[in-house]
Amino acid sequence: MLAESKQVILTGDKTQCADIRIIPTGIIEVDIPSEERHYEADFAQLCFYTRTQKTELVCRSEQKNDVVQWKLEIANDDARELLSMIERAEDEFEQLMRSL
Repeated sequence: MLAESKQVILTGDKTQCADIRIIPTGIIEVDIPSEERHYEADFAQLCFYTRTQKTELVCRSEQKNDVVQWKLEIANDDARELLSMIERAEDEFEQLMRSL
C-alpha cells in the first residue's frame, strides 16, 4: 500500500504549484511550498466542483456545519487524475482489508 503523489498548478490569481499525496488509508495531503501551507483531509471531506476551464477541490468540515476548511482551483485534467488516484487508493485499501 503506497501513497501516490502528483504536482498540480493552481489556477487562481497567481500561478503556484501544489504537491498532493493520496494515501490509501483515506487521507489527502496538500503542500503549497511557496506559501508554506499544508492541508490534510479525509477523502469523505472532499468535493469536486467543475466549471468550464477549472475544477475547485473543496474540503468541508465534517463537524462544523459543512464549513469550507480549504479549497484549491486546479485544471480539469488534474482534477480527473486526482479523482482517479483517490478511487485507486480506496480500492487498494478495500482489497487489503478483505485479505486480512
